Amino acid sequence: MLREIIWRELLDHLQSLRFALTLLLVIVLMLTGSVLYIHDYRQQIVDYRENVSENMDILKEKAKKGLHAVVSFGPNLLIYRSPSPLGFIAEGHEKDLPNAFTVDAFELVGPQTILRRNYTLQRFDALDWVFTVSVILSFAAFAMTYDSISGEAETGTLRLCLSNSLPRATLLLGKYIGTITSLAIPLIIGVCMNTLIISLFGILPFESTYWLQIGGVVLFSVLYISVFATLGLFISCLTRTSSVSLVLLLLVWVCFVVFIPRTGGLLASRLAELPNEKTIVRRANDTTHEIRKRYGEGRFSAHWSPGEPLTRSAKIADAQQAIYNEYRQQQLHQVKLAQNISRISPTAIYQIGCEALVGTGVKHYERFFKKAIEYRRSLLQFTYEEYPFNPNIFLADAERQGLSEFSINLDKIPKFDDTLSDFSTLFAEASLDILLLFLFNLVFFMGAFLAFAYYDV
Repeated sequence: MLREIIWRELLDHLQSLRFALTLLLVIVLMLTGSVLYIHDYRQQIVDYRENVSENMDILKEKAKKGLHAVVSFGPNLLIYRSPSPLGFIAEGHEKDLPNAFTVDAFELVGPQTILRRNYTLQRFDALDWVFTVSVILSFAAFAMTYDSISGEAETGTLRLCLSNSLPRATLLLGKYIGTITSLAIPLIIGVCMNTLIISLFGILPFESTYWLQIGGVVLFSVLYISVFATLGLFISCLTRTSSVSLVLLLLVWVCFVVFIPRTGGLLASRLAELPNEKTIVRRANDTTHEIRKRYGEGRFSAHWSPGEPLTRSAKIADAQQAIYNEYRQQQLHQVKLAQNISRISPTAIYQIGCEALVGTGVKHYERFFKKAIEYRRSLLQFTYEEYPFNPNIFLADAERQGLSEFSINLDKIPKFDDTLSDFSTLFAEASLDILLLFLFNLVFFMGAFLAFAYYDV
């Protein structure tokens, strides 16, 4: 009996105009998104490689001039956030996020943005999978379920079905499975076409991690679409006419897809206000003066000059960077608070979860920031290892001259690497969002089941 209901529901959807329009829209958006992404990603890769190569040339010249030139002498090195090959899935507004830090052993300056972009285009979303699924397929799920119960009650079909001793739970489950299967068809077709084009142009490397991420996003997308399908069934079970059900679902769709995701940031900026940047600079300067008193007079900037005690400069740098890093962490905390507020919307959960699964957006920037901190520390550790004198004393003129002549092997200098996390780490970061969407499905389906159990036909 369940198989017949699923088959009937599936045929009804496949023969409907709403399914045809959904399939057409998904295919057009997926194809357009892939074509646009190929050009953008290639340009990002060219710029990234040019920047990294330029930095390597600077580092080679610094190595010839000695230890001090490498770790604390201009021009300082720039480290860059690498472009993500999976941005066509969830771009995460990466073009709007900072992508570089200026770094040496004693200072981490930034973040800053070094990108080819038009700042006036920031408000436009990318045509990635997240946009297509979160907007088009969520709306399609409502379009296919708003009259599932109330519409059949109006036409009398529901009374006829239930007069044949058909269990209501079986009917509801069959409608749910049929709807999900119908919605999965345009999703799978669009994903296959999009991925095929990206792969044919050599954008997507044939590595297992990437394909695991793609598979994870597809399953996560089905789970997201299921939320709107179960919610559509739930509302349809609560109303007597399909027109009322449609109006209610449209209001819910606007709240979930448009309103809530855009208000989280506004609320977070009020609930967790950031200190003034001038206040942060003043705190850093006060800390510098305190360390100066503790370690003696002389030059006391964050940089280390030849002849100065290495330990004192390191203490000043660490103290200053702790203050600046705390401020950067506060910025990230504000973003995470905005995400947590927005998680009352399945659409926001889906967007955040997809970015976590593919390692883009704020998650990518946070990982880049942590690696930048670690890289500065590795440069400082490298300085201590290569420093040939007592790091706690001032150097005489002869020792200072010897330090400038102390060459450095380029291969021994730490290099920055912004590599992607493994799939298990990415999955763990997205586990909360996966659980929340599962709970949304459970709550809405149980609501539909209970409402349909008492539905008067």
